[in-house]
Amino acid sequence: MDTSSNSARQWTPESLFAMAGLMALAVRLVQGWIFWGGASRRFFYDFHSIHGSEYAVKLDPNVHGYLANKLVHAMPGSMFPGLIQWVVMHGGFLLFMVWFWSLVELVVGVGLILGIATRLLAFASLGLNISLMLIFGWMGSTCVDEWTMASAGFAMGATLMVTGSGLWSVDHWIANRWPSLGEKGWFRWLFSGPLPMQATRRWGAALGILSLLFTVGFYQYIHGAVISPLHARVSFHKHDLALNTLSAQTDGKLRFHAYVDAGPDTAKLYLIDARLVNAQGKTVENWNGKQLSTLPKSAIDNLFHQPWASQIKPTRYGLGGITGAKAFITLLGQHSLASGRYTLRLMNIDGRTWSAPVTVS
Repeated sequence: MDTSSNSARQWTPESLFAMAGLMALAVRLVQGWIFWGGASRRFFYDFHSIHGSEYAVKLDPNVHGYLANKLVHAMPGSMFPGLIQWVVMHGGFLLFMVWFWSLVELVVGVGLILGIATRLLAFASLGLNISLMLIFGWMGSTCVDEWTMASAGFAMGATLMVTGSGLWSVDHWIANRWPSLGEKGWFRWLFSGPLPMQATRRWGAALGILSLLFTVGFYQYIHGAVISPLHARVSFHKHDLALNTLSAQTDGKLRFHAYVDAGPDTAKLYLIDARLVNAQGKTVENWNGKQLSTLPKSAIDNLFHQPWASQIKPTRYGLGGITGAKAFITLLGQHSLASGRYTLRLMNIDGRTWSAPVTVS
């Protein structure tokens, strides 16, 4: 018996793609659940009560748990910090984007789990993972978490674009229930089903190479260790502070802009000492942690005034701020200052220091 000819008759394009989709079932279910999990936590599982009505914490701009604060945390290391700041400052548009992306995640997650419009939603998942990489890819203090998630998610979506959903899916049920619909070219490209073999080879190779370039390229951009030494473009391990727009007056009033532009979003940077040093290296003004912790609200002008946003505030140790916080800070000295050049030196609770020149005029 010629078994090779029997095999050739059995493996039609339809059966081949149905089996390929079934082989990728684990990829589809896991990728779908990742998006479903993120969206469902916002829509269904995290609520608070206001006057007897329940509101989703992560989707409510009036509470501290509002999802948009993740954008503030991610802003320092994202590829578009200026755009993110603009979005955060425009609350109506920000609310629209939070709901839009959450709904997209929900639709993609449920759709992939059920296997409906699989190739279209797999393509949408590429967009979600690209956005994740561009905004959050630098974050992850233990195992470069966000880069890993975005890279794996991109490859999973690319795989599903080629295989479709296979036997255990709504797509397959629709194609069997209405064969004329399942044979349509647009149905096969957007939902599931056999594609021309030449196109399959080309798309499979192209998406595989694109996934590798996406993964390796962003690893180099964010972390190095491909064509350069390992280094973090923006550190998620240690806080950093950018100082600019410094000015001081002869009456001892000092004003400067501080930006927590690196570090984990799970802990604050605590400033416990600020001092003004003259050209001879002598401290002419000093504010210790206790003095910083009792600064009035009028002395700190945060860029983000929303109740959920990262801000620089007085704490029991001094001034504290989580990654992404930006504020103008005013310190009042006890002595008159002579005109000339000085240096502002700030120290955090870990002993790290930051300095910037300031001119008194």
